[in-house]
Amino acid sequence: MKRITTLILLLFVGVSIAFSQVHPIGSILQNGLGTTEKTEEVELSLPDPMNMTTSWWAYFETKKVGELRQSVIDFLERIESDLSLLPDEIQKREIPRISHISANLFAYVALKEKQVTKKAPKLALQDEYNITELLAIIHRERDLSTELTSIREDIRDQDVQYRDLTRQINNQFVSYLETQEQSLERFQSALRIITLQTEQALINERLRLLKANLTILEAEFNEIQEAKNVAIKRLTFTEEEQIELDERISNTTIRLQEANTKLLREQSQLLLLPDETVEDQAVARLRNQRVAKEKINVAILEARLDMYENEQDTLLILSQEEGLDVERIQKNYAERQRMLQDILVKAKDWFNQNEVERSSTNALLADIEMRGGVNENNFLAGIANDRLTLIQETSVLLQKLQTEIADSQFMGRILENQLLQYQGVLLNTINRTKSSLSYAWRNVKQLIRMPLFTVGETPITALSFAQFLLIVLVCWWIAFWLNRIFNRMGNKRGDDKLPAYYLAGRLTYYAIILFGFLYGLTAVGIDFTNFALVAGALAIGLGFGLQSIVNNFVSGLILLFERSIKVGDFIELYDQKSGKPLWGEVKEINVRATIISDNDNVDIVIPNSEFINTKMLNWTLKEPQRRMRYPFRVAYGTDKELVREAVLEQAEALPHTLKGIPGRNPAVWLVDFKDHYYEFELVVWLTARAVKRPNGIRAAYMWAIDTALRENNIEIPVPQREHRFRDGAVLPVEKVRREILEDEEMLEDFENEFNDGKRSSV
Repeated sequence: MKRITTLILLLFVGVSIAFSQVHPIGSILQNGLGTTEKTEEVELSLPDPMNMTTSWWAYFETKKVGELRQSVIDFLERIESDLSLLPDEIQKREIPRISHISANLFAYVALKEKQVTKKAPKLALQDEYNITELLAIIHRERDLSTELTSIREDIRDQDVQYRDLTRQINNQFVSYLETQEQSLERFQSALRIITLQTEQALINERLRLLKANLTILEAEFNEIQEAKNVAIKRLTFTEEEQIELDERISNTTIRLQEANTKLLREQSQLLLLPDETVEDQAVARLRNQRVAKEKINVAILEARLDMYENEQDTLLILSQEEGLDVERIQKNYAERQRMLQDILVKAKDWFNQNEVERSSTNALLADIEMRGGVNENNFLAGIANDRLTLIQETSVLLQKLQTEIADSQFMGRILENQLLQYQGVLLNTINRTKSSLSYAWRNVKQLIRMPLFTVGETPITALSFAQFLLIVLVCWWIAFWLNRIFNRMGNKRGDDKLPAYYLAGRLTYYAIILFGFLYGLTAVGIDFTNFALVAGALAIGLGFGLQSIVNNFVSGLILLFERSIKVGDFIELYDQKSGKPLWGEVKEINVRATIISDNDNVDIVIPNSEFINTKMLNWTLKEPQRRMRYPFRVAYGTDKELVREAVLEQAEALPHTLKGIPGRNPAVWLVDFKDHYYEFELVVWLTARAVKRPNGIRAAYMWAIDTALRENNIEIPVPQREHRFRDGAVLPVEKVRREILEDEEMLEDFENEFNDGKRSSV
């Protein structure tokens, strides 16, 4: 029953907290959830920590600002009165919490009494604006944008804390209701609820003030943006402004020269500093920080000068002078924009370096303090403190640099707008494109002349590297087409001339590529006096890292020069994996491997070293023709002359057979006498084309032999076997007959027994 009551109370607390976001709980309890008409107000009593309800905070929310402070004092007196009834040990433990509650309540009163920032007076728009006035508007817009961003972030953070406190209050109220009345645990739980509720009330008041200020600042920001747009359209030119701007440019130029001089002096002092001891290194880091600070000073003046020059060009366009060189203005503006972009990139690096230095310096100071304090390391501590001061000054300068860059970028946009209005869209686009292309070409020239790496003492630039690649590419192209020409000539001259042309083509190919590579290195400017060392190191590297590739390359060269195999040869290798012979026609002998094509038109890639290290059968090494033997057999008693004439007639009819060449005419040989037949062989010399088709050619000749024997009624012997049986043994046929008879007798006996049983049942 107690658990059910707790769940109902928890549900009630959740609903109450949810509605408290819109209406005070006290007003909900008084007026009801669905009532729209306001009833007579009921005065709430001072909350009792020992008997609190979910609407206890409504007592303070309904108080007016003048009465709120006294209500807070009364509430704190009641808490102290209840606390005095507790043991001294509990009082001492709870006093800090009550002090916290007191501070929260009085801070809540102060926030209630605080007024929202008054709205700034509306900006009066002018008929004319100068650039100084426009920059003032821009600075105010930038400040408002930063302030708005900060307020929005604060509102998000406060909202998160408010929701978290709401959850904690709900959970704590459940614990409070589960405690016994007038108990110590209930009082302590009440104090925790009051602490959380006061913190939530403070957050709620801060949110109220923040949102009110946000609304005011957003309205002012919109007015500033409107004033900016109007000022941009109503910019004017005055002689006084031009004179003042010229003076600012002159002063900034002088200051920039002085800053550059100071930077060079700091850099020269850094170069003369030794780097031997820890103290020397500390001083070097301090001077490095000074150099970084001076670089940022120079960048600030450059960005400011960039802004002034943009402003000067803007005034020139506004002056509407005759003969205005707009193209020069646009070109100079493009140069300044690129310089400003470089400064922006450097600023990011400077910021990161400054933060790294800050962390390193703080770590150094902490380490000095741990090792014995500042007194033990006066020099290093003093250097570290000086560096920390410089780092802080550098941070301020970096913020100033960001402001100068933003101002310069804004003046650049103003200048772009004026150029667009003065020239028109088409002419402005043409001039901008010309300027961009000119800058791009200059950058490309600088880039291609920039050293990428060095070989020995020779710097290799992008241009020289591209020149090297071009030479190698042209030589490869020439070698490729010469190789193809040689192959075509070899194919036209016939298979017997093809290997020679192929060898010439491959050698030409390698020679031209080697020449192109060496000539390309010479064009780059590499000194070949050190090439022997490079070649030696390269040979060692190839020997260890690319041993297999080099082995196959050298083996390919050996095959080309030795000519143990040639393009067009028909070769046979033993395949260790399958245990069967592998044959095919050589198609290519490349740098790493040789390609052969079998009779099924399957290309097989074999490393060149395989032909050097293993046994190989070349069917067409010296001559393209080859003699083949096809065995067959006939029965005893057959006319041998008839066999020879019939088989030779069929063999000579095939186009694969060489005829009319002394010593290479087809023949039929009687090679052996077997048990029941003669064994003959058809011996033929095959044409060069037929040699490369062994399986198909064998099938053709076997077909012809069978045809010849059948047409002449020549008997092809079939294996014969004789079976002998011992005297008195039963022959297999008689044994089968007896088994069948026994089965018939058994069947007849079964039928008789079945009929007798059927009659007896009737």
